[in-house]
Amino acid sequence: MVAQGLAMQIALRRSFRSLHLLFVPLALSSGLAGCEGSTLDEDPPEVRESVRGARVCELFELTLEGEHLAMDVWNSGDLHDCPDAWLAAVDPQRYAVGGPRWRSVDEQYTVDADGEPVGFDAEALEVPAGLGQDMFLAAQVLLMPLAVLEHMLGVDIESLDDLPPMVHQTILDGTLATEGYAINEVERALTTRMVHHAGSEVFVLDDGECRYAMKYYTNIVDPTLTNEDAVAELGDKFEHLPQGWRFEVLSFEEDLVVAELDGVAHVIADEFGNSYDRYACD
Repeated sequence: MVAQGLAMQIALRRSFRSLHLLFVPLALSSGLAGCEGSTLDEDPPEVRESVRGARVCELFELTLEGEHLAMDVWNSGDLHDCPDAWLAAVDPQRYAVGGPRWRSVDEQYTVDADGEPVGFDAEALEVPAGLGQDMFLAAQVLLMPLAVLEHMLGVDIESLDDLPPMVHQTILDGTLATEGYAINEVERALTTRMVHHAGSEVFVLDDGECRYAMKYYTNIVDPTLTNEDAVAELGDKFEHLPQGWRFEVLSFEEDLVVAELDGVAHVIADEFGNSYDRYACD
């Protein structure tokens, strides 16, 4: 029974470890029409606002939705910068905390089926209750039919209180776990455009065939990664970079627009928890 329970926990962890890759932060830009695939925009405006360096975070909360175990994804958007004291007060037994993270793109927004930028209309709620900060409900994802989970665990689940604490924590912990340098094909809930302005620094991982632009960095693994000066020095810190890969700091004469290709994003995380999206292949 112990072995079966351990196997179940490992299976759950593997099932949910890439959950955070499904979501994108809320739109925080003035909007720049994109196109399928990654492109260079030849006519960028001379002066534009940028969200580069903005500090954001997400909270992941298990819930029951009908006959499914589900995950609510709460996003800070532009409501606040996820203060350290607030993050420390979030109950880790109820929420998986994604952050803090800092954006390394200048614009990030969602588009409709025609590629036109669309806004995000959602009510802001105090989450967690009593801690004084609002969050948007950015998404809800159905994880598993309750009938399947009940069969695996041998228990009836009518509320989250019926979910064994170890299983609850395993799922939360697995939400943000990553396989370093594994390439994940992600069908995002929202079609996304990420723009690096002409002349700005782009932090790139090159695997010898394809190149990936960093969309955010985090200090969860390395406490010094709180600004782009520190990120630019990462090349000397990598210990597990696969053979043939390299980290580069690039800039482009035109805007670099990173987009899904045929609805699929190719996403990787490095050993520090920083996240990158593919923008070109040879």
